[in-house]
Amino acid sequence: MKRIYTTTYKIALFSAVALLPLSCNKFLDEMPDNRTDLDNADKITQVLVSAYAEVLPTTMMELMSDNVTDYGREIDVYQTYFEQAYRFQEVTGDGIDTPASVWEANYNAIASANAALDAIENLGGGEELDPQKGEALICRAYGHFTLVTTFCQAYNTETSSSDLGIPYVTEPETTVYVDRERGTVAEVYRMIAADIEEGYPLIDDTRFTQPKYHFNRAAAAAFAAQFYLYYGDYEKAVYYADEAIGIDPTSLYRDWNLYTGTSPDEYANAYISTDEAANFLNQGYNTLAARVTYGRFIHSEAKAAEVLGGSTPWGSLSSLPVGMMYIYKQRADLSPKLTEYFIKTDPVADTGVPYCVNVVFTSEKTMIDRAEAYALDGNYNAAANDLNSFYHSLGLTGTLSADQISEYYGTSSYNNPDLAPRGLVLADDMQTNLVKACLHARRLMTLHEGGRFLDLKRYGIAYTHELDGEAPVTVSPYDLRLAIQLPSAVISAGMTPNPR
Repeated sequence: MKRIYTTTYKIALFSAVALLPLSCNKFLDEMPDNRTDLDNADKITQVLVSAYAEVLPTTMMELMSDNVTDYGREIDVYQTYFEQAYRFQEVTGDGIDTPASVWEANYNAIASANAALDAIENLGGGEELDPQKGEALICRAYGHFTLVTTFCQAYNTETSSSDLGIPYVTEPETTVYVDRERGTVAEVYRMIAADIEEGYPLIDDTRFTQPKYHFNRAAAAAFAAQFYLYYGDYEKAVYYADEAIGIDPTSLYRDWNLYTGTSPDEYANAYISTDEAANFLNQGYNTLAARVTYGRFIHSEAKAAEVLGGSTPWGSLSSLPVGMMYIYKQRADLSPKLTEYFIKTDPVADTGVPYCVNVVFTSEKTMIDRAEAYALDGNYNAAANDLNSFYHSLGLTGTLSADQISEYYGTSSYNNPDLAPRGLVLADDMQTNLVKACLHARRLMTLHEGGRFLDLKRYGIAYTHELDGEAPVTVSPYDLRLAIQLPSAVISAGMTPNPR
């Protein structure tokens, strides 16, 4: 048997209130490990606050994507793991944003979800506890989804029944080392699907005091839509997207009139606002993401021109609203949606914890997910409608047909990569070009969030990382390194490493 490495179970009171910028005094509290105290609904609700991981893989993924380039060897790398990720080397250490911290944080979150589920079962379940059960199941599914998309190859019907997965933990952990098998990617996806199907109907928004820092119904549906898109069940992806954004998502367009401040922080606060209808789920996380701009491997002005400098069938991206524009910051461009909130843990020593707030699920992302599901299911007119909605939500105008969108992406040299998806045969040029339109839209919407890396991984897109004075790093379709290597402590404990 293999082992999974986790820390002893802990309850992290990672409250939504604590994450509100300008008002937080403390980032993280801890309670003793005493699950026997989970003897009523309120206490189970409390433990579920820690079922959301405090570390995400987004920074690593962004550095490994084609959104980042080498600005020159005369620039300090700032953080060793920034360079390791960009060079597709094994990322060592256990600091913020590393594989070790992502692994530990997500399994800790899963442990909290399982503790809640265990307590609910011990209390006999029932209608009073159904909402907590629903949230716990969705959190458990999402934690495993984060891990499998980080440490494994993308799901596909050709190889996922043999590709190494990650341990799917369904019981509370009380010890540091627990025997677990990795299983396969296909097995992990089946278990995620089961948790979603059981959990989603139980979600009750009226129970949340800060619903946008929890899996409310819209957020849970948006997650399910993304999951089933990745899983290749396009009918379910559309169903859950409909649940999240409705047939007509116009009422969920972002209100760009709120972006009236004069500083990036003001724009970021507007972007993550819980009053914004377009935002479904906010997740605060420890990260140095906002400091990538200080180092050598960055989203440079040249990269910004590649991502945002071209046109779309709907018009020039230069006319995007100010909230989506990108500001110059020390040689690099940084979206105002991403800014660092620093919580001092020792005011005397002036030390603390850097964190950001990621709007994990939004109406815009779900429009793109549904458009891609429609395109892959052969419903090209519906895909065009959602792409129209997405660009309308950004403030661009024009309503284009599927033929017009396809014609543009069939001839444009801008954001027009070769696609080589495993286990998926694209039916014709129309389908291929509409998928490219979706990948382009998602690249815009998920900049700095790692979403581009997942698309490169899913669609077998080859790319290179240039290196000043050295041969570039070439990433081939389904490169083994796209499955980020497990933490060294996990491998040392006996778990099978990813092949290289």
